[in-house]
Amino acid sequence: MVDFRTKKLLSEKTIEEHKYIMQTIGFNTFSDFFSEQECEYFKERLHNAVKNYIPVGTDRSVKDQYLLHDLMVNDLSFAKTLEDARIQQVIAPLLGEAWVMYAYTSSSLPPHGNNYGSRIHVDSPRFIFNYPTNVGLLWALDDFTVENGATKLLPASHHSPNLPTEEFFEKHAKQVTCKKGTLLVFNARVWHRAGNNESDGWRHSLTMNVCRPYMKQRMDWVRFIPTSIAGQLNDQARRIIGYDTRLPSSLDEFFVADDKRLYKSNQE
Repeated sequence: MVDFRTKKLLSEKTIEEHKYIMQTIGFNTFSDFFSEQECEYFKERLHNAVKNYIPVGTDRSVKDQYLLHDLMVNDLSFAKTLEDARIQQVIAPLLGEAWVMYAYTSSSLPPHGNNYGSRIHVDSPRFIFNYPTNVGLLWALDDFTVENGATKLLPASHHSPNLPTEEFFEKHAKQVTCKKGTLLVFNARVWHRAGNNESDGWRHSLTMNVCRPYMKQRMDWVRFIPTSIAGQLNDQARRIIGYDTRLPSSLDEFFVADDKRLYKSNQE
């Protein structure tokens, strides 16, 4: 299992440049965030999860067969990625120190295919000028190439509330080709899409959407992730899951000492 707590922190200069790039262009990349061995480790586990996926109920469940929502519910290894102090470095300047996880999924493109993320879309419905509420992270587990459907993003489109036309998007979008192990960070209001995989192999990645701590998460992660997994995580990972922003369900849970509060103070 990968120990992300030992990773070398990013430099102050790198973070300052990152902040400016995110404010202006809306997305940024960090190479070698995962080693090649770590990519293979997670890719094998992800590929097995994709193969064993069984749709549940609605058509959306079928559409999401290559966008798995419960990876860290079933596998401690994925939850351990939240212990990486570098993701705190790249997200805190954008959303504040107490940000939390909205969603954690995969994004896999099958050979000669695509997935639900291949449509032009944003990952946050809210447009609030100069106030990001959500940020996306994508860990590339394979090389991202033109052939295998590297993600396309429309630079600086987070400054506009308007949906671009297909023609405009394809003319001005940047396709982010990169080596496996690269981390892509983007404002969730940047219009983007996964490409089409024209290769004979799979293209795998992990993704996370994060938000400000006062916002509702996609899942009740504290209840969804088994305590047998959450109990093995450090304080940063547990905060990201939502353990510092829980709501009391009774007056007994509300009237407690400060150190016992479910919703910790100074979260925003």
